[in-house]
Amino acid sequence: MKLTDIFREQRKDTVELFPNLMKIEENISDEMNVYGLDNEMRAESWTMELEDDFPDIEEKLYSEGKTADTAFFVGCLMSFRNRHVNVLKSIFKVMEYIDEDYLILGGEEYCCGHPLDLLGKVEEADEMRAHNTEIFTKAKVKTIITDCPGCLEALRDHHKIDPSVKIVHLTEYFDEKIKSVPKKLNIKLKYHDPCELFRNNEVIQAPRNLMKKMGIEVIEMEPSCCGGGGMLRVTNDKIAQDIMNQRIEKENLKEEDTCVVTCCPSCLEQFEQSGITTWDIVEHLAEAITVEEEP
Repeated sequence: MKLTDIFREQRKDTVELFPNLMKIEENISDEMNVYGLDNEMRAESWTMELEDDFPDIEEKLYSEGKTADTAFFVGCLMSFRNRHVNVLKSIFKVMEYIDEDYLILGGEEYCCGHPLDLLGKVEEADEMRAHNTEIFTKAKVKTIITDCPGCLEALRDHHKIDPSVKIVHLTEYFDEKIKSVPKKLNIKLKYHDPCELFRNNEVIQAPRNLMKKMGIEVIEMEPSCCGGGGMLRVTNDKIAQDIMNQRIEKENLKEEDTCVVTCCPSCLEQFEQSGITTWDIVEHLAEAITVEEEP
């Protein structure tokens, strides 16, 4: 048995001791998302904000009978937290650039089950996954992409999706689709490897390939946790912040003026909430494919 499986078994027996975790379980069971909000709102707020830039964004929302080659699985965090609207805007800009046929599940996207899985609530997580898998099948998708490493792990390892369907992280997808960019950025950024992306899913090279194509000089940071994963922020925010503070000190993030870049919504928030200027890789990619029109 893996050590992580032992952790899950122990958590299943002790989750009742943590009211915050119990609330997350209730939220997902009642509303299919970690925040307990009306799941129909999963795409409503940010699609309204993006209508001026993407007038046909509503057409990308899944409904019965719609099909597409690619499904973009947004995830709870990116769906409901305002910081990620610009990340979503950047993603759709790049999708337009590569002229991709895709769908967003909207209210038909349920939590990937990863938070429940971390709590040892496997049966409850499987209910969410069965629904998502059914929608992917109905939409006849050939590729599923996501920017959230936790969602990626849940989609790859725990959803019973047809093996012919490709499931990849956003950086893997864009690295494959984009061979070069029209505008080199010529900047330096410190790259943070999200734990669930590089440790659990072994996505290491694709983010670096993309940044190299964009003309970004990558300053490597020690591959350490930001403190935001594994439900730690919810169960013990002090320890999570202590881990973040150690990372800030070790990497001189407040003494140096080089910004941090990552490709995980949770890591992004963890750094920003500690006062570190941080970007998602795709935000820079959107800039690199934008060519200013001459007056």
